[in-house]
Amino acid sequence: MSSPPAELDLGLETRFVGRRIHRYSSVVSTNAVCWEFAARGEPEGSVIVSDEQTGGRGRAGRSWHSPAGMGVWASVLLSPGLPADRVSALSIVTALSVAEALRSATGADVGVKWPNDIVAGGRKLGGVLVEAGATQGDPVESAVVGIGIDVNQTEDDFPLDIRGTATSLRILTGAEADRDAVLAAVLTRFEEDYLSYLNGGLAAMRERWRSLSATLGRRIEVDSGGERHAGGVVDVSPEGALVIEEEGSRVEIWHGDVTLAPRL
Repeated sequence: MSSPPAELDLGLETRFVGRRIHRYSSVVSTNAVCWEFAARGEPEGSVIVSDEQTGGRGRAGRSWHSPAGMGVWASVLLSPGLPADRVSALSIVTALSVAEALRSATGADVGVKWPNDIVAGGRKLGGVLVEAGATQGDPVESAVVGIGIDVNQTEDDFPLDIRGTATSLRILTGAEADRDAVLAAVLTRFEEDYLSYLNGGLAAMRERWRSLSATLGRRIEVDSGGERHAGGVVDVSPEGALVIEEEGSRVEIWHGDVTLAPRL
């Protein structure tokens, strides 16, 4: 673990999410540090936030560019007590929470791309990485939800390989944002949606997801564990699968990389 963190108080009125926030200047990965805290008995809702990540991770082992002073790089420790197949849908829940919090806080036209991306203007604004501490079928007693949001980057701050596909709140709004205020808004909204999901699954959130989805009504190609699918997106299932119309049949996609085609 890095040097001892500072304690951050955002003045949240949440029940447990963000009541304890440990802030670092630099870590390899906030998710990795969060797991270290979990092993030491840290309570549910504790948050690790860092000014930068030197080895930030995205889905499928990809790296996440997390430069100092530019974004929100944070992880939340959870104790969901859910079967492993229900924990994966927390990616959808969290992405929706982040998108709605950012829309409310900044007025930016932010949406979601299944399963875990936050998008705006056809570019990626943020992402979610959910890691569970249990095998398939076991109740998951510990999970970590990583959240990355590009906040104050200009176009030139992004590496060349993602400059055409990434965006930030600063680019979208024309003004720098207070990263702590962004984090506070996200954590507050996330707690509401997390508790709603524990109590009732995705049912109450599906209409909200539909309204913000960048994939609904789009023709897509999906690489799902070596299987390729192509079709039009018609919905998200109550369990979190992407539902597509493929050659006259409805197919549920549970994981994979989605490539968008022009709107249907």
